[in-house]
Amino acid sequence: MQTHPMPRRHPIGRGWYWTRGGFTLFLHGRGASVGMLLCWLAIGLLLEMLPIGGVISNLLYMVWMAGWMAAAERAWREQKIRFDDLFTGFRQQFRPLLAGGVVLILALLPIEILSSPLLSHWDPVQLLQSREAINLTFTVDEIRAVLLAISLSMLMAVPLLMAVTFAPALILLQKVPVHRALWLSFVGCLRNMWPFLTWSLLACVLLLLSSMLLVVGLLVVIPMLNYSVYVAYRDIFTDGQMPVIPPGEATATHFDA
Repeated sequence: MQTHPMPRRHPIGRGWYWTRGGFTLFLHGRGASVGMLLCWLAIGLLLEMLPIGGVISNLLYMVWMAGWMAAAERAWREQKIRFDDLFTGFRQQFRPLLAGGVVLILALLPIEILSSPLLSHWDPVQLLQSREAINLTFTVDEIRAVLLAISLSMLMAVPLLMAVTFAPALILLQKVPVHRALWLSFVGCLRNMWPFLTWSLLACVLLLLSSMLLVVGLLVVIPMLNYSVYVAYRDIFTDGQMPVIPPGEATATHFDA
């Protein structure tokens, strides 16, 4: 049986290292990364128009993220990114990645089942559509129901997010079985809780600043954050013999297909 080393623990400042590394990888293929993001978002919008588009999107989540991990891997190895890297998950390890999507859907069901009844007293859509929304008041029970729903959802969503963060990279790049990849990803996030806190705060600040620049800023920040997950994966799960930031100048813009 193949064994996989347990994830390594890093100090709190490592989150900045991962973020910087993601930006370095982005510079190896700015044009390709922007094209990948636009394609990914366009397909997502088209899927949302279907009756079960949300289910399909969740099902393919790990497949798409594997594509971003493949692009980051190429940027690391070859200092370039190709547009078709986005579709690597459809060509390699497709079944395990799809199985991971099934697990994700099944894990999301309890969150929806538990939170939906608690929010039945407070419909945000009706609130926004109401002409007298500004005059609406809420009872103590309604406020408690909303807070309880949010708390339960977060309590269940955070472990799920930890389990899927590194799973696509582990499945695609190391051929780790789905159940093992989910477990290793969870443990990796748990053992690096503090650097992930730093990374999350940096991500929030970058997303906030990029949103002020409308689409232009997000076209840089979203791919960069995806690549930073790969940098964290290398830092936590590989042998650590190579530096996190690839050597060499990142000057060229590659848009190879």
